[in-house]
Amino acid sequence: MLVAVLGVAGCAAPGSGIGEHGPGRVGADPSPSWSTGQAEVGAVRPGPGANSVTVQVQALAGREDCSRDVRVTNLEEEREVIFASLVQDSYWSGIVGACPTSTTVEVTITSPRPIGQRQLTINQQAWMLRDGRYNRCSENLGCDPPADRCDPTWTQAAVRGLDVSRHSTGTVEHCDGTWLVMTVPDDPAACGAEARAGCSVDTAVWRYFLRSEPAGWVVVARTGAGGCDDVLKAAPAFPRQLCAGLQPTGRYVTTAPSR
Repeated sequence: MLVAVLGVAGCAAPGSGIGEHGPGRVGADPSPSWSTGQAEVGAVRPGPGANSVTVQVQALAGREDCSRDVRVTNLEEEREVIFASLVQDSYWSGIVGACPTSTTVEVTITSPRPIGQRQLTINQQAWMLRDGRYNRCSENLGCDPPADRCDPTWTQAAVRGLDVSRHSTGTVEHCDGTWLVMTVPDDPAACGAEARAGCSVDTAVWRYFLRSEPAGWVVVARTGAGGCDDVLKAAPAFPRQLCAGLQPTGRYVTTAPSR
């Protein structure tokens, strides 16, 4: 059985009931009401003890009844992952600007066995322990990205960071771990994820030159031309052997069959 224990590190205002904010109170918003919503997680740290972690929640604050009863729900363990939802009750959360600040509330999650290196998924966000600290896992790279920067995990994460359709995928032309060259169409699914019968797509295809940085691949140049001119203007250190034989990109053109 998993256990959740609540502690307050900041000073959340205590709730005093709906009646105090009923119609007729001077300055009251016409439509506030108590509701339960997801709480914002600010940080996670190990302990106390091997079976617990402490989660710092940024609870709503700024006036009375902004937040109360910050708590853990849907606490489960499955396949070496601990899942939890952190929620709070608020009288004013439905009123924009009614709770302009936050205060830190700490919630302790305890497992029946040592947590160790197991992944935590809190409010759909994954966290992993690295060098004694919990870090948020990347939405695109996951919790344990491969060391090889040419792995599709890294190259497709780079595509998702571009200003292209979410349906676009990259075609890698060259990758040496430091430099990446790939072509990406702007919007290959302009006719929809399931293309309408007879619909045609005619979209630009761009060539992206990227450099490996600690956080991932970073674009240094984009072009539709062949050769090296555009990338060498932006990054003179780019290896010529990776661009010398490149041809212009052209366009992505396709037509869905008629039914």
